[in-house]
Amino acid sequence: MKKVFVLLSILFLTSVKFTDAQEQQQLLTSGPMLGFVEHRSALIWCEVSQEVRHATIRYWEFNNADYFYELDFNGPLGNPYNPIKFELPKLKMDMKYFYEILLNNKSVAFPYPLSFQTKKLWEYRTEAPDFSFLTGSCAYLNDALYDRPTQPPYGQDPIILKTMGSTPSDFMLWLGDNLYYREADYSSVAGMYYRNSFNRAVPEMQPLLTSRPQYAIWDDHDYGPNDSHAGFELKEASLKIFKDYWGNKSYGEPDNPGTYGKFQWSDCEFFLTDDRYYRSPDQWKDSINGRPNCEKKFFGEKQMAWLKNNLISSRGTFKFIVCGSQVLNPLNGYECIADFPCEYNELMSFIIQYKISGVVFITGDRHFSEVIK
Repeated sequence: MKKVFVLLSILFLTSVKFTDAQEQQQLLTSGPMLGFVEHRSALIWCEVSQEVRHATIRYWEFNNADYFYELDFNGPLGNPYNPIKFELPKLKMDMKYFYEILLNNKSVAFPYPLSFQTKKLWEYRTEAPDFSFLTGSCAYLNDALYDRPTQPPYGQDPIILKTMGSTPSDFMLWLGDNLYYREADYSSVAGMYYRNSFNRAVPEMQPLLTSRPQYAIWDDHDYGPNDSHAGFELKEASLKIFKDYWGNKSYGEPDNPGTYGKFQWSDCEFFLTDDRYYRSPDQWKDSINGRPNCEKKFFGEKQMAWLKNNLISSRGTFKFIVCGSQVLNPLNGYECIADFPCEYNELMSFIIQYKISGVVFITGDRHFSEVIK
């Protein structure tokens, strides 16, 4: 009887530990996701459930696990949707860090290590480091209640996310339509929060989000309705939600809201543009009386000035201009900046006039890949 009693005790304790781990996992809705990473700082994002009252991140240098840092989340919790961010300060350059997430003072277990690497200061010291990155757009993830009654045109199998998560690269660049708002989503702020939370929690998504820094722009389907523009009535809420769920280093300018910003990787610069917040409807005429219609906006005046200012001052070997809509396709037949001739001509003329070299446009929207020189 004594031996049986000991065995039952062991099984009971094992069951309790397993239940605790499950409960902790349920407190984490999705993530963590690695946002921007710089020399001395990095951003970690995650979403937690309404039951979470206290969230902490604990992190340490890879070769010094005995000494760790802790940072508490000091924002509001207990809401229906709780995306939160930890911006880690005073990091060492070119250092690998491990971290863990603690919810209600207990650590959340993961089947893979959580880590990130800060940037190396290579300028004036070594050759620019080689790097690689993944890109993707149009992430339609099925949700039967909200999909159209007929067979959904996209989605079906999110296995590509697992493939991407296991493919080595330095960072991931999301090119817009990172989710698809349905009619029941973009009719309300609550609906848009639901769609972001639903997509972000897809199991196949988690290893990709954790594995490398994630940078993002938006296009129409993760801004509002199909082909949406500056007239979308919930544009301010949509912008706030985008900022809540992504970890870019900056968004717009103090006097000009938007999702646009930039970051540098090695000797290249990436200009993340916003093709929706200030955009005129596609139905506006491209030209009037044979002259380009300059009232038809794509980026808008202030964002265009920001892009030109940063292009001309860039020292990047390559300058990647990232846009949700097509730029150079002469046979577009779809939304394209060429349909906004004043801004298209302004940007192309500027690049040519100032001999800005190494410009590469990376665009989303279309459901296949093409290269145009």
